[in-house]
Amino acid sequence: MPRYRLKFSKDGPARYSSHLDMVRFFDRSTRRAGLPVAFSEGFNPHPKFSFAAPLPVGVGGLEEYMDMDLKEYMEPAEIAHRLDPNLPEGYKILSVKQVPDHAPALMAQLARAAYRATATLPTGYSEVELNTAIDHLMKLEEITVIREAKGKRKEVNIRPGIFSLTGGVKGHILEVTMELLIGSTGNVRPEEVLSRLSGAGGVPLESEDFRIRRTALFAQGNAGPVPLWEV
Repeated sequence: MPRYRLKFSKDGPARYSSHLDMVRFFDRSTRRAGLPVAFSEGFNPHPKFSFAAPLPVGVGGLEEYMDMDLKEYMEPAEIAHRLDPNLPEGYKILSVKQVPDHAPALMAQLARAAYRATATLPTGYSEVELNTAIDHLMKLEEITVIREAKGKRKEVNIRPGIFSLTGGVKGHILEVTMELLIGSTGNVRPEEVLSRLSGAGGVPLESEDFRIRRTALFAQGNAGPVPLWEV
């Protein structure tokens, strides 16, 4: 049963759709495109889709990934040609390739994610001040956040999962880029980093003021992180 890896973007109005909405959109769109999608067996069969990592509602994704099993072989370019026009506004197929049907699950290969967060530059705030705040944060040995799970609160040190953090000013736009831990070993959320910059870091913005896009996903290779598409 051939398996295909799809690289797609989810931005604009699509960023407000939930992960469950996205799964439904792809189910509906593959049907409209006439793709011979394979389904699971059992009482409640569902299409054989698997995604790399859910995006929080409101966060765009410029290079997202999905694996899809088909009942028969198709040219990857034909899959993209038929599927792309049937997707809702804000979704776009970037590339399709065939992968081995025994390839590890996308989520199991994830190691880090890159994000870009932008906001309107506060009046009187400079790039020098932004970079001073970032340097101070990156020199900390521990950055503790509070998380809630199943009604319980716990402290989590996210500093080991912040691999890089940079900032800049382009015209009237303030920009922060970061590479963060994601996957089975842990997860650092971009809004947690932005909250620390906005709070103790002194950046005169709230994390909600930023528009966040996930720009890339990486696996961990022998010589360092490798784009998920190249695995």
